[in-house]
Amino acid sequence: MELHSRRLILRQYTKDDKESLMKLLNDKEVSRWTERIPFPYTEKHADWWVNNKPEDDYVYAIVKKDNHSLVGGINITTKGEIGCWIGRKYWKEGFASEAVERIKKFGFDDLKLEKLWAATHEENKASMQVLEKTRFYRVDDRPYHVEGVGDTKMRPHFELTKQVLNQPLQ
Repeated sequence: MELHSRRLILRQYTKDDKESLMKLLNDKEVSRWTERIPFPYTEKHADWWVNNKPEDDYVYAIVKKDNHSLVGGINITTKGEIGCWIGRKYWKEGFASEAVERIKKFGFDDLKLEKLWAATHEENKASMQVLEKTRFYRVDDRPYHVEGVGDTKMRPHFELTKQVLNQPLQ
C-alpha cells in the first residue's frame, strides 16, 4: 500500500532502491542518529533491507513525487513506534515532518492505534523539533530497547495520543 502526501510517496522498498540506499545511508552523520542503521552501510545491508519485510512493522521508502528520488525511510510498528531517517542531502527541507504527518494518519486511521511514540537521541535537536512540530510531546527519558542489542542509553521519549491529536492547537 502506498501512502501519499503533498510532496511525497511512502511505498515499499524495491531492488531499484539499492544504490540510493547505499549512497544515502553510507554516511556516518545519518547512521549516528539511528540504532539500527550500521556504518559503513554496504551492499549486503541494502540487499537485506529491500528483500526482507518485518512482520509487525510497516516499513516505507520516502520518495519525492516529482522525480521519484529516494530521500529517506519511515516505519511504524503495530505497537505504535515510529522511526524515520532522511538522507543528509535532503535535511532541512521538511521531508521528515511531512512523512511523520502521513504515517501518523496511517497509524491512527488504518491501524486503529490509540497512541504513537518515538524515541530519539538527546543531542538530536532536529529530530526533537520534527516530533514537536508534528504534535508529539516529550513524556520522559527511558531506556530504549533494540531487538538483538537490548536496552541502550536513556532516550527522550515522545508520545501522541488520538485524544491529543483531536484537540485544537492552542
